[in-house]
Amino acid sequence: MIRRRVLTRLARMPRIERETALWLMAFSRMLQSGVDVRLAAATLRSSGGYVGAALCEAVLQQVERGQPLVDAFSDWLREMDWMSLAAAERAGAFAEGMERVAVRTMDRVRWRQALVKQLTYPFILLCGTYGLFGFMIIAVLPTLQKLASLTPGAARHQGVTPATISIACLVFVTLALLSVPLVHLVKRRWPSAPVRPPFERLVRRIRTERLADQLASQLEAGIGAWDAVAWVAGRRGDFGRHVREVDERLRQGTSLREAFAAMGQMLDPLFLTLVEVGEVTGEVADRLREGQRIMQWDIAHRLESLAQVAEPVAVGLMGLVVGVLVYSLMVPMYQAIARLS
Repeated sequence: MIRRRVLTRLARMPRIERETALWLMAFSRMLQSGVDVRLAAATLRSSGGYVGAALCEAVLQQVERGQPLVDAFSDWLREMDWMSLAAAERAGAFAEGMERVAVRTMDRVRWRQALVKQLTYPFILLCGTYGLFGFMIIAVLPTLQKLASLTPGAARHQGVTPATISIACLVFVTLALLSVPLVHLVKRRWPSAPVRPPFERLVRRIRTERLADQLASQLEAGIGAWDAVAWVAGRRGDFGRHVREVDERLRQGTSLREAFAAMGQMLDPLFLTLVEVGEVTGEVADRLREGQRIMQWDIAHRLESLAQVAEPVAVGLMGLVVGVLVYSLMVPMYQAIARLS
């Protein structure tokens, strides 16, 4: 049990997930070419790394036991992808379903890497700012105060001191950062509260993109709309509770668009429009997948814009810290030298 949990955690790492997707792609191409399952697994085991060897071994064990192949991937795939692959195997399109899962996994890995790349530099600048604040308050200012107390005729600072400026800046930045998740928590707990969370549209679009991806993945695998919505409704958290209301409305005979409209402001209006168009044309999965890609592009663009704003702000904060640090170092030194001379 512990080993399975560890494997499940490791499988969520971007590098492991990427290697899994590449193995799935190669394995599906070999199966589509008519290669036997045992031969394909043995070939990939001799040419792959740890992830490929483990997957090949799991596939060969399933073949020897005469059990469904999809069970070999239960520890290596997300539950949503595993359900899609299981539906594809039951429909007799295991290789094609595996290729779709591999493509989605690679897209997800690239998406996460793009987000991390855009947010890493502002995060590093912010951490550097906190580090400089801490170093100045803990190491520099106490040393300067001790030096000033040992200098004959030293005068005390009156009014605003470098320490006061440093602490005020640190408190301001910390409160600004903590206010973002706090306001979102308040709005989630009390939806009628007269507050507007920052980045509300971005958070709503990220939430909607995840829902569109989950539903589209299962509909593409042949899973019914009721079962797909019921699976999402089984997730924990506040979002799962709202989707459970959608599931109940669906079972009462309402359309997908009307059922999801009950979630109100939690979903992006684009999602409802695409669901309505998909119901009319009979291509709900295709419309959701198209909308999911549009929302991914929009989220990436918004985060890039946010990073472009956050970078100069972080640089300005760091410049303020450096200025206060230089002031704290140089002014007492010049004063001490002047008094000693």
